[in-house]
Amino acid sequence: MRTLKTILLATLLLVAFSVTGWAQYNASKASIIASAHDFTNDTWASTSSATAAAVTTNTCFFCHIAHKTNTNNAGIATSETLAPGFMLWNHQISSTASYGVYSSPTFTAVLQAAGVSAPVDLGTTNNITSPRVSNLCLSCHDGTIAIGSFYESGFGLPANQSYWNNGHGNSLTMWTGMTIDNLSKSHPVNFVYNANVAAAANLTVPASLNSVDANGAVPLYGNAGLMECTTCHDPHNGTSNVRGGSYPFARLALQNAENTKTGGYCTYCHL
Repeated sequence: MRTLKTILLATLLLVAFSVTGWAQYNASKASIIASAHDFTNDTWASTSSATAAAVTTNTCFFCHIAHKTNTNNAGIATSETLAPGFMLWNHQISSTASYGVYSSPTFTAVLQAAGVSAPVDLGTTNNITSPRVSNLCLSCHDGTIAIGSFYESGFGLPANQSYWNNGHGNSLTMWTGMTIDNLSKSHPVNFVYNANVAAAANLTVPASLNSVDANGAVPLYGNAGLMECTTCHDPHNGTSNVRGGSYPFARLALQNAENTKTGGYCTYCHL
């Protein structure tokens, strides 16, 4: 009996320390509640002039869906519409958008010195068979797909192609103030950020091909060191409150660095 109690106590302590560690480095998924990504706060209508109805359930299903029936991860054709298999993604992604690619003499020189290929236009991976994480963000933000556009509808979601009232009037797609459709002038994404790149640009050396830090708080993707939109932005961190207010949905680690002035948002990587 003493042994069993010891094991149970050790297990509880391990869980407690694990939860504490997660809370320290990652925002709670519950932080999305009442944020700009909580679409249950909006009202929806089948046409722009119809009486809008509130959607009050299934916050997660706007982007993810449990037990998605129309996904075929093996790529085998079915009678149903296929959808991206990872992250149980439910929001339809664009098949037409092109975003451009960031470039500058400095950036090009760094990649060449590091032996890393230049990033490709995310539009070339904007499909259900080979999307990047950034494509999932752009599925709403590029302005080409309706916000109410799901692979699996129902489940308390608004009907596909519904108009939404987002505080800027009824709209089918993302309102222009939050549209991101030109990546040629923003921070580069979809490029390899590894030790060679860090050395060439005097950046923080990433801990692995999956994270800039050793705790998974600033992730890299594809098991290849790919920096994507969600490396710096956490779509669930609706409580992000960075000093100056210029970093919406900031990664908690970057938010904390900025607010405590121990390095700052940008200087987390840029030494």
